[in-house]
Amino acid sequence: MTLSSKTAPIPTMDVKSKEIIEEDENFLKFFNKQLIRLFYDAFRFSLKSPSYAYFLLKTLQYQKKAQKVRSKWKEQQLHVPAFLIFSVTGKCNLQCKGCYSHAQHRNKEAELSSQKLRDIIAEAKDLGISIILFAGGEPFIRPELLDITAQFPEIIFPIFTNGLLINDIMIQKLKKQKNVIPVLSIEGGYEETDLRRGTGVFGKVQNVMQKLFQARIFFGTSITLTTSNFSIVTQTTFIQSIIDHGCKLFFYIDYVPVKERTEHLMLTEEQASQISLLTDHFKKQFSQLFVAFPGDEEKLGGCLSAGRGFLHISPEGRIEPCPFAPYSDTNLQDVSLKEALQSKFLAQIRQNHDELMETRGGCALWEKQEWVKTLLHK
Repeated sequence: MTLSSKTAPIPTMDVKSKEIIEEDENFLKFFNKQLIRLFYDAFRFSLKSPSYAYFLLKTLQYQKKAQKVRSKWKEQQLHVPAFLIFSVTGKCNLQCKGCYSHAQHRNKEAELSSQKLRDIIAEAKDLGISIILFAGGEPFIRPELLDITAQFPEIIFPIFTNGLLINDIMIQKLKKQKNVIPVLSIEGGYEETDLRRGTGVFGKVQNVMQKLFQARIFFGTSITLTTSNFSIVTQTTFIQSIIDHGCKLFFYIDYVPVKERTEHLMLTEEQASQISLLTDHFKKQFSQLFVAFPGDEEKLGGCLSAGRGFLHISPEGRIEPCPFAPYSDTNLQDVSLKEALQSKFLAQIRQNHDELMETRGGCALWEKQEWVKTLLHK
């Protein structure tokens, strides 16, 4: 099935189908407003840097343009999410405890080629996708990544990285690409980070932060929240210490127990309920940006997976609902992104969104993976 400007008449729908479409349209309007608001906040915080403020102003204009493109596709019954999570490789230079990428034991298939990466991003841009988050493994295992992003200055590319492969050559490239945002992963301070990521890692990440700060590169940090580090990484003294190293953006991500016998690391209900209040407080106290996942999803009506807000692309090219739900009926090695967005599997998840009420584990798809599998088999 392909789309054209001449779409077939929409068949008669039952009441439930009409309710789903109406709810979907209301969500998209709200989601788009929240997305634009995030960039407005970033623009307001950047006024001390005229060059970066100018970049964000252009970015804001492009985000609005991309939003209109997505709305036009919606009129033709094609649901295009605002952003992608793109795991560009499963390889990594570290062996972190509880790594979800290693825990999934994916089939050893060939990863997407550099040309295929470019082609997918180019098509994503044409479809109105305006934010592509690179994950892994370790994204910078692929040395060509910054050469690819340089070809798409309109798209925002947060890159979740352990930071250890960022060298002086890469820093020079990053200085020229304000649309690329390195997001360095830590677990807290020296003790917490080195315990999970390896001895000496936190000190090395600090050195990279210092270099990025000196080069005036906008960067952030990603912190996985667990029962053991929650009280530490939500202290204002900790946040200030990271800000002092130049960090402008904080991602708080709930731990998902992808490895057996790690359920004790999941946030308690009390801790999970505090996240939104804490990030709202931090936004008032600090001039940095704070994003909580999946905490901020709840403000948007729950799980954003399966294209409702985002999609995941595996290193092999499989279109998946979420990084924590490695199930797919479509591979970009075989079809275009436009065709993949019409996946019946993803549509079923979106249409049954009421099944994905957020739970204690944070990730509803992870906790309901058996239900997700039944949809795939259907």
